Amino acid sequence: MNSPFQPSSATHAAEWPSLARTVSWPATQDYIHLVTQMMGKLRLSLAPTLPEWAHAALALTPRGLTTRVLPTPNGAVEVRLDFVDSALHIGLQGGASRLVPLAPARAIAEIWTDYQVVLRDLGVTVEMWDKPQERSDTTPFAQDLRPRDYDPVLGAAWFRLMMDVHNFYDEWRSPFFGRSAVNFWWGGFDLAVTLFNGRRAVPPPRSNYLMRYDLDAEHLSVGFWPGDDQREAMFFSYIVPDPPGCEQYPFDVPSASWATAMGEWVLPYESIRALPERWDLVRAFMDTVYRAAGELAGWAPDSFTYALPPHPRAVDPATRGQADRTYSRREGRLRPE
Repeated sequence: MNSPFQPSSATHAAEWPSLARTVSWPATQDYIHLVTQMMGKLRLSLAPTLPEWAHAALALTPRGLTTRVLPTPNGAVEVRLDFVDSALHIGLQGGASRLVPLAPARAIAEIWTDYQVVLRDLGVTVEMWDKPQERSDTTPFAQDLRPRDYDPVLGAAWFRLMMDVHNFYDEWRSPFFGRSAVNFWWGGFDLAVTLFNGRRAVPPPRSNYLMRYDLDAEHLSVGFWPGDDQREAMFFSYIVPDPPGCEQYPFDVPSASWATAMGEWVLPYESIRALPERWDLVRAFMDTVYRAAGELAGWAPDSFTYALPPHPRAVDPATRGQADRTYSRREGRLRPE
């Protein structure tokens, strides 16, 4: 099976930052992670429910992360984590806004308190669970009085990488004719692109509440995760449900392998970070997983290949003008000449 995905024409940052487990980066990562969890709690409370928890995810902006628009009785609200200002920007429909500073670093309990006060001041009444999720340390926000360290330079460098990866994922998925998304998952602190083939799946027995509604549709995910105290940063991928043969499936990227303990294919970040062909290796990793979906999981890839329309600049101006005159998307049909 050949991948339908085409070579990228996007430009990317010249260098990838080191995410080594030194003193500065783990502290900065943990600080950002906990702040994004606060944002995620608001999405969980206010966003309409979507399949596979899509309503819970955060999205990227040119300056950071956003909850996107969330409905409230007093108008829409949005929370943005801004890596330029090192602050949370909380804005309400109509123009009212407040700011919660993040630098210099403050205790999580202090940020949580300010966050709730600002929401109340803006008229946003909401109940949020104050316990972090998908972490080994689940100290409630309100009780986390520990001193924190945050390096805005490292935070901004990580975000620039995430923006590049986001754009790369977005372009890679564009010829896929089916449901797909690029999301930032604040629970696991990873950025992932997910493709769905439209078929339902049965979650494994004894799946917890989260997994029951995450594993109920067949899908393929490729993500980036910056690591933790036990594991290094990596690109990862998996297919749901796990098809037989993943462990032995041949990869085109030498440093990629199947991680049995995780149940995922992994491509260590540090193994390619300094290589000039690193984006080509990430694409080869992603294309190989897509090929595996066809060969191991029966995805029928030809049915998911979408012939993208040419860019307007590539269309003959006379033909483009005629199409503009004769087609109405609102009416959903061709107008008579």
